[in-house]
Amino acid sequence: MIYLYSAFGLCIKSEIELKELMPEPNSERAVDLHIRKARVVSELKALGEVPPSMDFENPDGVFMVWPGAAAIRIKDLSNVYIQGYPGVSERYMAFPLLGPVMGWILHQRGSLVLHSSAVSLDGHSIAFLGDKRAGKSTTAAAFIKNGANLITDDLLVINMKDSQRPMIQPSFAQIKLNEDATHRVDIPESDALPLVIPNFPKRQYRLKSMVTQDVPCGAFFIIRREGETPKIEWADAGSGFQHLMRYSYNVRFYTAPISTQKRERHFKQCVELANSSKIGILSIPQGINELEETVKVVRKAMADIQS
Repeated sequence: MIYLYSAFGLCIKSEIELKELMPEPNSERAVDLHIRKARVVSELKALGEVPPSMDFENPDGVFMVWPGAAAIRIKDLSNVYIQGYPGVSERYMAFPLLGPVMGWILHQRGSLVLHSSAVSLDGHSIAFLGDKRAGKSTTAAAFIKNGANLITDDLLVINMKDSQRPMIQPSFAQIKLNEDATHRVDIPESDALPLVIPNFPKRQYRLKSMVTQDVPCGAFFIIRREGETPKIEWADAGSGFQHLMRYSYNVRFYTAPISTQKRERHFKQCVELANSSKIGILSIPQGINELEETVKVVRKAMADIQS
């Protein structure tokens, strides 16, 4: 079975079913990325024997092992080969494919890739960045509950061809939430999916709709869990640039050869984005009880920017 999808501005042809992605309606569209099943390694190590790893210097391409899921070879920016662990559901293979594999390919293709969730609210894009467990997806879900539309969750891809008007390229209509958050953030018109594996810490929610066209960059908020009430402190371009660098997805690829990290281009892109967008620190009290107030605070701040 062959599947044709659209995400991150790419047309993706895959032998793996990726239910997260939106089908590409134009069967004649040129394919940007092929994902094929193939034998990648002679032996797959058992879960727990090796950590997730990427080998960037193999002459046959970038190799990745995601224990318990798959071994993957990124031959080039248009061809990916995947070998699943015996008995592992293809649903689990989507995690490495739509995370680090896609992040690497999009970075190499020239996009600025951030570790972030983003929504569109009142005609403006709002992105949430932060450390692990800061609540990026939970905050985005609270905005969706209050009328926003999802742009992306986890992997935020920005087309920087026009530095004066950088554009976010939508991902797919799904968001992952910790189980404790789902009891407080009821996402309207969404389907809770079964856990990919037992005891997995996050549950995926498929949304009925999302943004499907590229969206101009608006505001970026760095989430901090602190204080007693939600508040925003806007950053200048200098400190904003530092935040963008810190939460860029390619920091995960620090072991790659310098020649492949595209550091000069990445530095320039972060400078340009910091100069063209609003970047602020969004302080949210611990827990999720203040999310409704957070939405109000951000909504007012966005209105003030436009006035």
